[in-house]
Amino acid sequence: MYLKYYGHTTMPIPASMNIFNSFSYDTLYFSKYIFTIVWMGLFFFMNYFALKKIGTEKKLTRYLFWAYALLLVLAGISTAYGLFVKNRLADDEYTISRWLFGIAQSPIICLILLASEKLYHKTNRS
Repeated sequence: MYLKYYGHTTMPIPASMNIFNSFSYDTLYFSKYIFTIVWMGLFFFMNYFALKKIGTEKKLTRYLFWAYALLLVLAGISTAYGLFVKNRLADDEYTISRWLFGIAQSPIICLILLASEKLYHKTNRS
């Protein structure tokens, strides 16, 4: 991205990255949003199927839906604030939304839900 934007770089570019030279800066920049959504969807479905296979509580998949919805809403609010109030998306709002999307693109929600299932069973036995 640096090379496309400024036209030069001091970093060596691996040969495997030369495929990106055929795209414009704008194409590369805006494709990151598409890839973010695609990867978030992929991780959602992997987490969903893991909870279906490993988990025994039906509630876990519902909590997964709510967790992803909450992450999307919070990231959307942060992004909208940066775009409409500050008229730019390069400050803390962008960092917050990227951090929230980073959580959605990881197995952390699934792991927390699976761990909480074990705690749920312990509290119901007491």
